[in-house]
Amino acid sequence: MAAPAPIPSEQLATGDLLEELRGRPEALALFTLNVGDGDAQVVLLPTAEPDGGPRRAVVVDAYTRKTLDLLTVLTDAGLLAGGDDESDVALVVATHPHHDHIGAMAPLLQEFGTRVAEFWDPGYFHTIGAFHQMMREIEERPDLLYSHPASGLRRWIGRTAVTVLAPSIHLRNRFDTYGVALNDSSISLRLDHPAARVTVRDDEGAVVEQHARAASVVLGGDAQTLSWSYVLTDFPYLMRSNSPSAEAIAAATGDRDLLRAQVFKVSHHASKRGVNLELLERIRPQVTVISCGPNSSRYHFPHDLAQEILREARQPLAGSGSDRASKDWELNIFYTSDTDTDGVALGTVVSVVEEGRRPQVWRLGDDPPREPRLSIAHLADARRHVRG
Repeated sequence: MAAPAPIPSEQLATGDLLEELRGRPEALALFTLNVGDGDAQVVLLPTAEPDGGPRRAVVVDAYTRKTLDLLTVLTDAGLLAGGDDESDVALVVATHPHHDHIGAMAPLLQEFGTRVAEFWDPGYFHTIGAFHQMMREIEERPDLLYSHPASGLRRWIGRTAVTVLAPSIHLRNRFDTYGVALNDSSISLRLDHPAARVTVRDDEGAVVEQHARAASVVLGGDAQTLSWSYVLTDFPYLMRSNSPSAEAIAAATGDRDLLRAQVFKVSHHASKRGVNLELLERIRPQVTVISCGPNSSRYHFPHDLAQEILREARQPLAGSGSDRASKDWELNIFYTSDTDTDGVALGTVVSVVEEGRRPQVWRLGDDPPREPRLSIAHLADARRHVRG
């Protein structure tokens, strides 16, 4: 494990993230929470109305109570409606039943269950206590819409499309037969906003291009090589064809990659089996985010091999033995374990994306060993990366 280089303090500007989000109702905000070697993400969706107002949220994994803290902060700040009948937590996803992903799922359902509209897990059964506690809470809510999704499922929440990339149905069918490694059962997602439900054509029948630069994020869960191999074939690059037959039927007008995204939350804490170069070249993220703890002594996340793959995707080197000129933060590769040059923890990574605009990256400054909880002050006095 090579620790990421500290980020110069002059590359960070203090600001009010709450005011930023209130002033950008069409922006989607991905919170990759600083929970050490675990996963916890909250996606704050754009508002339903152009003039603003409360939003809805998607929760993907919850290792610690920090997820509950963030939902409380967003509610107190008026960004989520709150209330037992609001269903403002539109979707909760337990990507797979490892404790570092579902450790706080049971408390989440106990405290916010009346606000949760839908719950997904991969259908992979496990023996750990956190899984059985989570399932007990689900069983006690018969009105909760509960599903085991597989690749290709697309769910619209307002004008945001949630597409399941993994697990492939091929892997789903192996859970209880020939088996699959638990990490490869993980649910991986792509979110796009705004997303049209239908193809719109003009009076002459030509397709009207809509939302060509929609905001998009990919959340990798803990998917590893086997799972990503299916994703790469299930979601191909659609190449444009200039053949006479294709032009005659107005077909193959693409050059569109079904995996392309502005933000990629790297799978499995950037372990050596979590990513490969072909995958990164397909996604081509402008911002890459890794959830990992500082000085990880048990798992040694992130792995040197994964870090070099992430860097190579952003800054290819010809030949071998060359020195890589840029630091990770200069390549827009961010770790929840980042510190600034004064040794201050930068913590939770907040990626703010909006159609037609470059992503913004904010930091909440939380440090799991010393600050396991989140408060409204973390968002009101956040720090924004001012380059890249």
